[in-house]
Amino acid sequence: MRENMQRFQRHFTAVWGQLSNFTDTIWRPSLKFSAKSPAVFLLLFFLLVGAFVSTRLLNTPDIAGPTITKISKRPRQKIEIPLNCSAYSPTRTCPSNYPTTYSKQDDLDRPLPSTCPDYFRWIYEDLRPWAHTGISRDMVERAKRTASFRLVILNGKAYVETYQKAFQTRDVFTLWGILQLLRRYPGRVPDLELMFDCVDWPIILTKAYSGPDATSPPPLFRYCGDDNTLDIVFPDWSFWGW
Repeated sequence: MRENMQRFQRHFTAVWGQLSNFTDTIWRPSLKFSAKSPAVFLLLFFLLVGAFVSTRLLNTPDIAGPTITKISKRPRQKIEIPLNCSAYSPTRTCPSNYPTTYSKQDDLDRPLPSTCPDYFRWIYEDLRPWAHTGISRDMVERAKRTASFRLVILNGKAYVETYQKAFQTRDVFTLWGILQLLRRYPGRVPDLELMFDCVDWPIILTKAYSGPDATSPPPLFRYCGDDNTLDIVFPDWSFWGW
């Protein structure tokens, strides 16, 4: 037992000596560092001052170049299309400062073709469902269900009744094209009334108006058509404003 105690004491003394040497190794550089601490603080001070001065110089236009302007988050100004003529007259009619009658002199610079263009045949094809029955008031009113607007031309003037907002300004430029037609051929566009849908895909299905007891389809104008529908195709002039 006594020998074991002596052996443990010798081992403890050896370990303690090693720990003392290890702590001296760790703390000795720290003591040396503390002795030079004023010089280190002075170096850090100059580094901070240099960094501050360099950042100020980078903000000058001559060194950093043009400054970046922050983009405003204000909403974009809405551009109104000036087709509402109420500013000219309280009766909401446009000023008639353009010809109201047609002169053949206007077409002298355009040679007349000997035959109608080939694409004219599609006009008769699109109107074929009403070739024998004609178009009644009831048919026109049934097209109102999905129409964007109703267009009436009477005595060379266009009247519009809007039912629903079209996509962006598609209805505006469709009507603009019709106004150009009235101005180009004053007095030659007959009185008419039609329903117009400003959506692309056709919806008047042919199969819904086929058979012995089927009713006549509603005449609905739009920009597109296919073999399975009876929508009347109309030129898409909206690229003028898009």
